[in-house]
Amino acid sequence: MSLPHNGDQNAGWSKEKGGDQGKKMANHLDELLACLGKPGRYQTLIFICLALNYCPLVFNHVIMAFFGSTPPHTCVAGKHLNISGISAVLVDTKNAKCESQLIFDNNETRSMKCSGDDWMFYGYDREKTIVTEWDLVCDDSYLSGLATTIYFCGVMVGGLLFGWFADQFGRRPIMLLCLYLPIPIGIGISFANSYILFVVLRFFQGILMQGLQTSSYILAMELVVPRHRPYIGAFIECFWGASVITVAGLAYFIRNWRYIQLAISIPSVLAAFYICFVPESLRWLIMRKKFDEAGKLIEKTCRVNKLPVPTDTWEIIKNQSIKDYSRTNYNFIHLLKTPELRKRSLIMFYCWVAVAVGYYGLTFKITSLAGNKYLNFFIGAVVEFIAYVLAIGVMRFFGRKKPMIFYAFVASITCIIAGALPKISENGTDLTMISTGFAIAGRFSMAGMFSVIFLFTSELYPTVIRNIGLGTCAFWARLGGVIAPQINSLSKFASSSVPSSIPVIVFGVMTFIAAFLIFLLPETHNQKLADTIEDVENKLDNSIEKDYRVDNSKQKDIPSESVDTRL
Repeated sequence: MSLPHNGDQNAGWSKEKGGDQGKKMANHLDELLACLGKPGRYQTLIFICLALNYCPLVFNHVIMAFFGSTPPHTCVAGKHLNISGISAVLVDTKNAKCESQLIFDNNETRSMKCSGDDWMFYGYDREKTIVTEWDLVCDDSYLSGLATTIYFCGVMVGGLLFGWFADQFGRRPIMLLCLYLPIPIGIGISFANSYILFVVLRFFQGILMQGLQTSSYILAMELVVPRHRPYIGAFIECFWGASVITVAGLAYFIRNWRYIQLAISIPSVLAAFYICFVPESLRWLIMRKKFDEAGKLIEKTCRVNKLPVPTDTWEIIKNQSIKDYSRTNYNFIHLLKTPELRKRSLIMFYCWVAVAVGYYGLTFKITSLAGNKYLNFFIGAVVEFIAYVLAIGVMRFFGRKKPMIFYAFVASITCIIAGALPKISENGTDLTMISTGFAIAGRFSMAGMFSVIFLFTSELYPTVIRNIGLGTCAFWARLGGVIAPQINSLSKFASSSVPSSIPVIVFGVMTFIAAFLIFLLPETHNQKLADTIEDVENKLDNSIEKDYRVDNSKQKDIPSESVDTRL
């Protein structure tokens, strides 16, 4: 899912020296954005372009559910047996998954492990995965999950790099770089002739995908005033869900992993017009004192949206931007220095790991459950999309805390049931499809948690460290993406005492713990957001925030606090 980063806004304005000026500057910036549309036609078109960037991002994030899928297979080691010098006659062969038993007429039995091309795969028609390509089964079965883990390690590296790059060099050049460079890398992946080359290229693809995610989300958030940002985030989640559904269709109709890779890589060429159309963030241009470029962007936006140029507000902003105000720098340590913030941070760190492990774990696991894997994935993607669509209404009427607890409990119960159900009941009824149904319900709940946790997290932190808190939580979410494939690998060690469904049970237990931890957090819906660490620790007046409206004709706006959930 989408993740935040730490950027320019990590620094807070000092109360003693620059606090009032800093707040005035922030208010004027948001007033300027409000004067340019609420949002207008121009911002809407740009937002759609940025949201479409989530298509290649999601494709690469979840495609290993099909690339790494292991079809039924049989070891036929005996086909290369050289029986010269053996007096006995081979009369029968019993083939298992990883070895073949050779039975001779003198009752002698020999076991032979498969190697090379000794396996026969019985997958869907025309299906070809990296597992069938490089025989990633039996002793090498861990390599499939390892490929996914390596990819998400790249995502973690990208999160550490591109947040800083986007602040230093601009959001737009980083977005364009991370949109276009994956095209040749993706084509290279489709022609990879070895497992090592495949995972190396996927690692770099992961780095760039996180850069695309970070820069696109920042650009989208900085298009609008703070009170619209939660809705922007919710709509982006809908694009995420729609992209997951598209993956199911591509995998079903194409079947060959090499051609699927081409199908998710080449279409980004259609975004070549972004070079001329998508502008740099106005907020970034102003903060970097690039007033000429910012002025041209303001004029263009007003011209497209048919609005008057807010000359007075723009002059005030230029005058204030020239001044230097004293700022207090905050860092990760501030998340843990004080008791209340420490409690909130530790709980949210765990919750982000739990929801990421559950979401990605079920996404990759669902293709190996009972039933048609393409249909299972498609149904899971549809229910995920529904969860995102419902997010705005759910959070509006029920807040943040209650939906989080509800989704976490439902996810834990459904996952534990899915994992605990036997394949066959005592009366001989096949329960595998029921188990799959519960797993899909668990995926719906995991998506529901993801749809709420971004906004909930941002509101739990005060303004001065909000982006630091979100960026740190994002790191833990990426860690969840790294370890989820390894938890799924536990099913490969299934035995009479360890069921193959143990990973799904692990997902359920993790979210069950998260549900109880969330009880310890405060509700943030309709509460005044804290500005400083002292506000959180002293639990100052949490009166209901006003929903400010914008009057473009008067060029005035008093924005509510920023909720920058940079997915």
